Amino acid sequence: MQVHNGDMREMPFGDGTFDAIVSSNAIHNIYDREGRRKAINEIVRVLKRGGQVALLDFRHTGEYAQDLRAAGMKNVARSGLVFWILPPVRVVTGTKS
Repeated sequence: MQVHNGDMREMPFGDGTFDAIVSSNAIHNIYDREGRRKAINEIVRVLKRGGQVALLDFRHTGEYAQDLRAAGMKNVARSGLVFWILPPVRVVTGTKS
C-alpha cells in the first residue's frame, strides 16, 4: 500500500486508475464552491468505468451529489444523517458508467 499526499483538485494519477475512492470529512476543507467541484471532477476522472465513490462529510453533500451527477455518475445517492460519528454526517455514493 502507498500513501500519496497532494491536492485533491489536481490528483497526480492517470484517467481511470482506481476501482473505488473514499473520502472522509475532507472535501469541505476546500472553501470555495468551484474548488470543491474541481475535486469532485478529479474523483470522477481517476475512477475506472464501473468504479464506485463514497464521500462522507458533514457539509456540502448536496453539492457533491449534484456535481457527481453533472459529471456523468450514475446511481448517485445521498444518505440521511448518520449519527455514529460527531458531527453527524451524510454519505454520497455513485458509480461511474
